[in-house]
Amino acid sequence: MKSYEEIESVVQEFLDRKSKDLPNEPFDWDVEELNHIKNMCISILQTKYEVGYPGGGFVQAIVNNDLMGSFGRADSINRKYIWLYAELLYNY
Repeated sequence: MKSYEEIESVVQEFLDRKSKDLPNEPFDWDVEELNHIKNMCISILQTKYEVGYPGGGFVQAIVNNDLMGSFGRADSINRKYIWLYAELLYNY
């Protein structure tokens, strides 16, 4: 991935697919939470592919596969969705 636009498109497709693939999963995201998750996904892929600025401590821990560091740096939303970020990294 070479551009922010490409990463944003991949993230939107990924989140759309996840919301359809897991109908039993409690995706009760409000707009603010969804924007937070989307921004984290974009930052994770930007950091992984060195597009734009690298992410902060939480994003770095996710990209570095540092589980304890990820949980230690996660806010209340990110703590619930570390599995989603790991799946994003694995698939992209």
